[in-house]
Amino acid sequence: MAKYSEEVMKKVRQRLGVEEDDTSLDLDIAGLHQGEVFNHCLCWEGIIGFGLPIRRWIEDIYGVQLKENEL
Repeated sequence: MAKYSEEVMKKVRQRLGVEEDDTSLDLDIAGLHQGEVFNHCLCWEGIIGFGLPIRRWIEDIYGVQLKENEL
């Protein structure tokens, strides 16, 4: 089973400069910290520089404690 959903993988692949269905970087993507993957997805959607504030809002609003390496 993949570490991330196909939708997430497509965004990160494209952010890293390959086609959305090009699996050549999938092992590298799987090795990224969750925070890095989150930031790639945000940047792909044009939300640049807000990864940390958004993760903190998630913690504050939903009461979900994210692991420090996810930040």
